[in-house]
Amino acid sequence: MQNVNVVRRSTDDGARQSIVEAARDCFARVGVQRTRMEDVARGAGMSRQAVYRYVAGRDDLVELAIVQRCREFATELTAASDAKPADVVEAMIELMLRLMKAAREDAEFVYLAEAMPRVRLNLLLTSAGSLIHGVVGGCFEPLFVRAADEGLLRDDITRREMVEWLQGILTQFTPRADLDVSETRRYLKEFALRSLLQR
Repeated sequence: MQNVNVVRRSTDDGARQSIVEAARDCFARVGVQRTRMEDVARGAGMSRQAVYRYVAGRDDLVELAIVQRCREFATELTAASDAKPADVVEAMIELMLRLMKAAREDAEFVYLAEAMPRVRLNLLLTSAGSLIHGVVGGCFEPLFVRAADEGLLRDDITRREMVEWLQGILTQFTPRADLDVSETRRYLKEFALRSLLQR
């Protein structure tokens, strides 16, 4: 399987964060295709050559911008979630619906996803080896803990496998404009989540 994370030569998170923020600003102002590495470097306050110590190119910047935007979604959604829901399965469905809604309606996420090569985007959104895996896992972990405490979760698959499954489901259902919320909810409950629950 292709690794979706480009090996970066430097791990200075502060510098990389500045670069990603500068890239997001450029993408918003002039579009992804018209953004040049020189523009990103100027926005980050460094040389073009220095930027390449942290990222491999524009596709890498788009990927990191998508991950950052997804982290922002996750923070917002987690903060708005009930810490102790009455029905943990319903809480998982609600979280999935809110994640899909955010990805459908957020203008920045949409144009970044459209600018990324399709195979790389699919690997980023669905692979257990991607940076998105940790974001999705972090959203669902409190609900997984609660479901496990209630004896609802299967114990023959790992949490990593569960998160990868949910990543795939989210990626598949997010663009489905043909389904209304009640149909989507039914599919998520009857098929997606049933695969994770004890029979």
